[in-house]
Amino acid sequence: MKRFANLNGALVVLVGIGWGLLAPATKAVLGDPSGAFDGLAVSACRGAWALPAFAVMLALTWPRPFPVIARNRWLALGGAGLLFGCGITVLFSIAAMHTSIAHLSFLIGSSPVTNSAAAALVFRVAIPWRERWALALGIVGVLLLATTRSGGSAQAFGDGLMLIWLLCFAFYAVLLRYGGAGLPSAFVMSIVGTISMAAVVLMLMPFPGVIAAIPHVFDSLGTAGWFFGEIVLGSTLIAQTAYATAVRRVGVAIATIGAEYTALTIGILYSLWVREPWNWVTVVAGVFLVGALAVMLFSQRPRPLGESQVRPA
Repeated sequence: MKRFANLNGALVVLVGIGWGLLAPATKAVLGDPSGAFDGLAVSACRGAWALPAFAVMLALTWPRPFPVIARNRWLALGGAGLLFGCGITVLFSIAAMHTSIAHLSFLIGSSPVTNSAAAALVFRVAIPWRERWALALGIVGVLLLATTRSGGSAQAFGDGLMLIWLLCFAFYAVLLRYGGAGLPSAFVMSIVGTISMAAVVLMLMPFPGVIAAIPHVFDSLGTAGWFFGEIVLGSTLIAQTAYATAVRRVGVAIATIGAEYTALTIGILYSLWVREPWNWVTVVAGVFLVGALAVMLFSQRPRPLGESQVRPA
């Protein structure tokens, strides 16, 4: 039993590492000396390089015989892919241009709270009192975070985009939960990833210079390392696979919240390491958001019954 518990913990930490390094990696690629990258270009590069991997994974995980799936569930999976690609992926890359790693990490870390609220709203489930407290703490934390620029690169525009990101991600999770119910996690991850990355490439093709930026990921060793090591491999492929496995073992809630705590810790430590300016309001906001995540964690119980909700980062 201890060995299985250690494996579950290792999977959750692996997901958290993949999610936690996404903000630093995006910042590093945006800062490439070539000047070839903005938020749209980073998104297009991610879509172009991750799409072939997802297509291969889809072919390998295609169920045989294929299960009968209702049209509404196909629409939900397609909608989840479009929302993740055209909304979540692009919004995050643009927001990273206009806010700090600390703000990105705190706002991403509050996603389990907003996801829970959206699921309760859509599926008409009562929100337990602990989760209500978590939602209240999260709202206070976000409001405080919005009042401070903390110097550096933190701006209201970037934080505002991340609030839209939270909303998109919450309803993306709802679509995924509905469309993926009862299907193999790896297959759900592959089909949603294929749709999302294809949508990103198709949506951004008309923008000048965006597609031309794709080969520039090789311009420097640092950019190539961050891009392929983290944005494509770490957060898009490894973290998703580990998350799908963790969900099967410990349930969606525990897997997500545990990974978010790990990701939040990594993001904050990296922010301090690169000496991003902080002020006392940022610290207080972070305390509220971490408190919200803690309340969510302690209100959950493991449910390893093969749930199929999968989250690409």
